[in-house]
Amino acid sequence: MPDKRSEGRSRVDRDADNLQLQQLEEKDVVSSVATVLSDLCGPGEWMPMEKLHAELLEQYSSVWHHSRVRRYLTSEDWPGPESKGKPWFGLLMLLRKYPEHFVINTRSKGRVTLEFVSLVSLLS
Repeated sequence: MPDKRSEGRSRVDRDADNLQLQQLEEKDVVSSVATVLSDLCGPGEWMPMEKLHAELLEQYSSVWHHSRVRRYLTSEDWPGPESKGKPWFGLLMLLRKYPEHFVINTRSKGRVTLEFVSLVSLLS
């Protein structure tokens, strides 16, 4: 009979490993976004999320693992009305987790909401 404690422990270890992998993946994506923004934006400039998404697709979609591409560059993993028509929705959610690095500016015209992003360092 398997020991319940070791079974629970391995699940805890697996969860910790998964969390660590996810954090490493997020750091890598954040780093890629920062690189693209610093290469393409001057001080005080904002980049539309749509353009940032296109640049990331072009530069990284063949390099990143398909699950990372799906999570950050498509809306497949993000069901719901707010992600509809926004393949960059996962990327937007990630960038919102890092307000120390990214500033997101949202503008609405009628039913259309546009998001713009900039590096904190470019705005200060």
